Amino acid sequence: MIKYIPKEFKTILNKYRFIDSWFWCRYSINPYNGCEFACTYCDSRSHKYHLQPEFDQLIYVKSNVGAMLDNRLRRARTLLPDVVAIGGTCDAYQPAEASHKNTRQCLEVLLKYHYPVIISTKSTLILRDLDILSRIAEDSWCAIGITITTLDRKLAVFLEPRAPFPEKRLNVVKEIKERCPEIQAGVNFIPVVPFLGDDEKNMGEVVLGTKMAGADFILFGGGMTLRDNQASWFLKRMSEGFPHLVEKYEELYQGKYTSAEGYRGRYEPGKSYLKQIHRKMLELCGKHELAFRLKRYIPEDFRKQNYLVAQKLLDESYLSQMLGRPWTKTFWAGQNINNLGESIEDIMRKGELRRIRNVDPAIEAYILNLLGTRNGW
Repeated sequence: MIKYIPKEFKTILNKYRFIDSWFWCRYSINPYNGCEFACTYCDSRSHKYHLQPEFDQLIYVKSNVGAMLDNRLRRARTLLPDVVAIGGTCDAYQPAEASHKNTRQCLEVLLKYHYPVIISTKSTLILRDLDILSRIAEDSWCAIGITITTLDRKLAVFLEPRAPFPEKRLNVVKEIKERCPEIQAGVNFIPVVPFLGDDEKNMGEVVLGTKMAGADFILFGGGMTLRDNQASWFLKRMSEGFPHLVEKYEELYQGKYTSAEGYRGRYEPGKSYLKQIHRKMLELCGKHELAFRLKRYIPEDFRKQNYLVAQKLLDESYLSQMLGRPWTKTFWAGQNINNLGESIEDIMRKGELRRIRNVDPAIEAYILNLLGTRNGW
């Protein structure tokens, strides 16, 4: 039986040192501690998140989240409006939200202070809040990613035991686009689960289903993680439901699992496996004319050109990473430009682009071309 326990927390808003370049978020909010959907692969079971062992049975409902967030933003001296990801170690629209409405409270405050929002969820409950989400989209920016790993109902029940069936989730994407076209809505095909969701049939069905739902994008991630508690939980479930696959996971991740000692091995699959999955997904996205990157929020202040240049660099580094090419220098150049405290145009006029960390002669020339022609915008 699921237990809800109110609990006071010291903070509600987390700020990242560098943006998450997949979801373009600078901040995050977890309205709850724990998640009822009990997804077999969920990384939030890992030690690094310091969540309760009864992760999917004991849900801490954070107290006074609206007042806490309002106080934080009202008194902020250095925070600038930027994308807030709601949910991460929890699903913001898990069943607890129906009665406690912590997520909705946060949305009301974020709209008040003109903060853009991105939400990843498996829940149909998000449709309840389209009124406020559409207002956020019109005021600044709003994106919603509905997570789907398979359209096979039986497999979905194994992977995501308490989440709505995948066809219902696709209908959520369709309804959002029909009712609120101003909201950027699509599918998070994350993770692509090895040996269960990485065959051509499953990937093709998810991409086609996304396209038929009228989605703006599909984000995908072939590198499902296996880490400490999360890995042990996942492989325990696999040993119960698909025991013949445990050895394949051990080989793919170069690790070892026992019920007594848990899992010891690599965090993610090898590069050759990732390249294979990502190439196929890029091919499917091209075939169905689906974007695999989000259109990011662009502020109307000194950061505008910085964000536009950073997006070009980070998009390029993402594609290079997917294809197994060198990508880190471009990535960090984009991240450092994104964090500038002044306009990159002012830096360019002073002839100081090379002073930005990771901007080498080739990247400098690329930036000068972007700022000179603006063709890339």
